[in-house]
Amino acid sequence: MAQPAFGPSYRVGIDLGTTNCVVSYISSTGLDSDRNTPTLFLIPQVMSDGSVQEFDYLPSAIYLLANDEIGKIVPILPWRHHDKECVVGMGALALGQRRTGQLVQSAKSWLSHRQVDRRSAILPWGSDSVKKLSPLQASKLLLLHIRQSWNHRFPDALLELQTVALTLPASFDEEARALTLEAAKLAGLEDLYLLEEPQAACYHYISDDKKLASLADKKMLLVVDIGGGTSDFSLVAIRSFAKTNKQGAAISLKRIAVGEHLLLGGDNLDQALAFQLDPKQISALSVSRLAALVQQTRQAKENLLGANAPESLSITVLGGGSRLIGGSQKFDVSRNTLLAQMSTGFFPLVEANDPVQKNTYAMHTLGLPYESDPAFTRHLAAFLQQHKAAIEIATGSTMPDAVLFNGGLFNSPVLKARLLAQLNAWSNTPILACSADEPNEAVAKGAAMYLNALAGESARIESGVAHSLYLKLGDDQFVGILPKDTLKGETLLLEQDFFVTLGQQVQFALYRSDDHLECVVGEVRKENGLHYISNLATELDSSEENTELSVSMSVQMTEVGVLQVLLNGNGTRDQWRLDFSTSKEDPNNDSDSDALLHFNMGQAEEHLTHCFSGAGQKQNPDLVKALKQDLDQLLGKRDDWNLATSRRLVDKLLSLKYGRLKSAQHERQWLQLIGYCLRPGYGVADDLLRVQQVINTTKAGTQFDSAPVWGQYWTLYRRIAGGMSIDQQHVLFKQFSQYYSPTGQRSRDKMKALTTKSSDDLIRLVGALEGLSSEDKVTTIGWLLKRLQKSTEPDTACWTIGRIASRHLLSGKQEQRIAEDTLFPILEVVLKEDWKKRKQAGLAAVLMSQVSVDESEKLKGYRKKIANKLKKDKCPTQWIERLESQIEINSDELNALVGESLPIGLRLSLV
Repeated sequence: MAQPAFGPSYRVGIDLGTTNCVVSYISSTGLDSDRNTPTLFLIPQVMSDGSVQEFDYLPSAIYLLANDEIGKIVPILPWRHHDKECVVGMGALALGQRRTGQLVQSAKSWLSHRQVDRRSAILPWGSDSVKKLSPLQASKLLLLHIRQSWNHRFPDALLELQTVALTLPASFDEEARALTLEAAKLAGLEDLYLLEEPQAACYHYISDDKKLASLADKKMLLVVDIGGGTSDFSLVAIRSFAKTNKQGAAISLKRIAVGEHLLLGGDNLDQALAFQLDPKQISALSVSRLAALVQQTRQAKENLLGANAPESLSITVLGGGSRLIGGSQKFDVSRNTLLAQMSTGFFPLVEANDPVQKNTYAMHTLGLPYESDPAFTRHLAAFLQQHKAAIEIATGSTMPDAVLFNGGLFNSPVLKARLLAQLNAWSNTPILACSADEPNEAVAKGAAMYLNALAGESARIESGVAHSLYLKLGDDQFVGILPKDTLKGETLLLEQDFFVTLGQQVQFALYRSDDHLECVVGEVRKENGLHYISNLATELDSSEENTELSVSMSVQMTEVGVLQVLLNGNGTRDQWRLDFSTSKEDPNNDSDSDALLHFNMGQAEEHLTHCFSGAGQKQNPDLVKALKQDLDQLLGKRDDWNLATSRRLVDKLLSLKYGRLKSAQHERQWLQLIGYCLRPGYGVADDLLRVQQVINTTKAGTQFDSAPVWGQYWTLYRRIAGGMSIDQQHVLFKQFSQYYSPTGQRSRDKMKALTTKSSDDLIRLVGALEGLSSEDKVTTIGWLLKRLQKSTEPDTACWTIGRIASRHLLSGKQEQRIAEDTLFPILEVVLKEDWKKRKQAGLAAVLMSQVSVDESEKLKGYRKKIANKLKKDKCPTQWIERLESQIEINSDELNALVGESLPIGLRLSLV
């Protein structure tokens, strides 16, 4: 790292937090005692009244001044060249209470959100304001404010010339680390170190000799770091050496495990408390208005869970300009109610092997994909179970013997005691509780102490790469490039050579592995146990374009703390660095995990809130009429919506399910949109949960008994049938049977009721129930063939017969096909139809006779007859080509053939 001629004067630790930023520093040139006592840096901030005050923390909040506020609100800080169109810190929070849609918060959480373009101006999420920031820009502005504050106070020791450690969650993946470093560089901090927050908390704790000595007889330290937006779990192995004269024992620490990235923290408690005030009204709030309300519930939570807490307090929800919930209202918040919520929702006492649950909690509250299970205890149990073997090797038991609590959540003695009680319930012996006396400051102070360790002045915690890393070479081929625990600065060289074409772009998908998998550099393995992170790419700039070159690959985790992958030309001096790609999508990766949400998704969610919430319906009851056009304008043509966008809309619609009951048009639009976005009912994480929620919500049928509404009801289930169980599909079959069985056909009441049920859509639905038994399928075909004897019967029944009796099913479960010999009498009937009048009969014949494995000669004979009739009756060329093809149909062709498209990014197997 570059340093000034006389060396840096300070070692500076920066905690770039989700809720607050804290800075501490140590003199690197002072007395020994000065170098062991970090000082908090006071940060000047503009207040809402225009004054400037100093605080030892900076709220991670940025208020973007609207055009009509510029000139009226003039943020004047004590240094020149600062941004006059935004307010950072305390003043931003206050201004955000007065006016919604302009406050940017949780930039750190957004910086790690893989389903958004973190370089696009998307914040505040859901706001229709012209002025917006990207998560990268927001992080840069926070760091820039810190740098300018420091340089104003220490003009002779500029921050960019000091030794700086910037903290981040241990669970940040390699791309989030690189983006954090990029934000720092954009803020003018070119040279710094990245440090994991749990490690920083450890450095702060062990800087006290007495606390360090308390670990001398311990074997494993569990670090539980729960801040505003994230939860971090780490395991640190402890080794004690012989006693010395200076201290009770010499101790070495090694970080051996890091948990998954959990977007779950104190913010979730604040949001849950907000929903307790008035669930119906709060659920109807826009993202920006909910964020303003959460500011107040956060303060209430801290008071009610702190020491000497009151039994209850009042929250005033502002009206007027904010109009959060109409006029101003007061709510009484009971401490007992909050404690009950903590005990059952966030900190339930669970068994050590209880799995993390999937539910609908806070799926996308405030726009972020928070964990669906709010229970910190279950996430912690899963982490400890995952690393059970390493714990047993170190301690001889199933539990660590010490725990360090860190993060703002543990300002509450109640929550700290609750979690400690849970840990002790899992352990056979009492666990030593190590607590940071100043949980809000420990990370920043520990980061400064880490710099002391780098200078050789104190013990250093040994740590390497958190998870093993792989690059994707081809289909189900992944090469190991960086094993877990590889030390920073250690360069690894792959033995394989790669061939690249100069003048073109080269791109690799980066994956991490589960910790139990052993990674060997250069060894190729399959995808099982690997998880996609991002893409690494570079342009192979060279004067010799289109020339193939052999290159080798070298990899390291740099001393700074970021991944570096280099391609080195064999026999040349050429070298290229692979960087995280800024492209929106990877066309070669068919995983839904890397698909980006549309940058207007926040506004689309707000629009749905206006259409389907009670408050929105009162303000603009006719908004739903143009919903399709409005969404197309925001998100582009719906045929172009990718999986991430489609499923995110489903989650939002499910959260607004009661709004569909406002009118027939509301219900029809809700059913139509959720069916389109959830098709085919499977293929994406949590789809089975989504399908179950849809069933629970709509199992009673429609609220409005009209053909247009019922039509979308049946269409919804036709589109998601692939994600339904056999029993669930059979329930739909019974609904069909009550109208189309011989008994139903003879019932005047049933026939009268059918007039409003959109009968054609109901018949089409049955065609998608591929999980029905062969007996039910044959029975249905018999009923439909009888109906087709009437010349007035639409040919919808032909389409359904073709789907039910198809030789290839969309689900790919070919064992669910009806027997081949059952087809022949059906084909005889279909061949007698006039395909010029009933075109769907021709399609049905194609579906029932197309090429399939182990088909009989008799079926081949029918196929020739059908091909001749297709040509004679001038049926679509696509049908003829499909019938004459000797290659089995793939999922894309089959979907196109039956008119059931799939969302972009989803490819199903018919094998």
